[in-house]
Amino acid sequence: MSTLLLFNIAPQKRAALQVIALRCGCRTQTVLRSQWGITLSQLLSGQAGGEPPTEPFTEELLVMADLHERQLDTVLAELRRKKIRIALKAVLTPTNAAWTPQELYAELCREREAIRQGGQAHE
Repeated sequence: MSTLLLFNIAPQKRAALQVIALRCGCRTQTVLRSQWGITLSQLLSGQAGGEPPTEPFTEELLVMADLHERQLDTVLAELRRKKIRIALKAVLTPTNAAWTPQELYAELCREREAIRQGGQAHE
C-alpha cells in the first residue's frame, strides 16, 4: 500500500500529512526511534526487531513508498500549497529499501552537501 513513512515529524505537521495522505489514497506510518534498527522494507512490512541507533538523527524525514506518479505529484503539490516544509524527502527505491533509516539519512545528507557545493550527488 502507498505509505508515507514519517521520521521526527512534529504532531501538528503529522496531522496535516495524514490529511494529505487520505486525499491521495495513502496511509501514514510514524516510525519510532526504537524501530530504526531495521530496513525500510522491514518497517513497511510490519516487522520488528533490530537495535535502535546509538546516535539517532533529529531532522525531519519523509519517505514516500509505493506511490503512483499521480499520488507523488499530489503529495508534493499539497506540501507546497500548505507550506509544509520537510527538508529531507525520499522515494523508496529497490536500493534504499534495504537501508536502515540511519543509512538513508546519511546518504541524503551526503547528497545535500554535494548539491550545496555545486557538485553532483552521484557520479
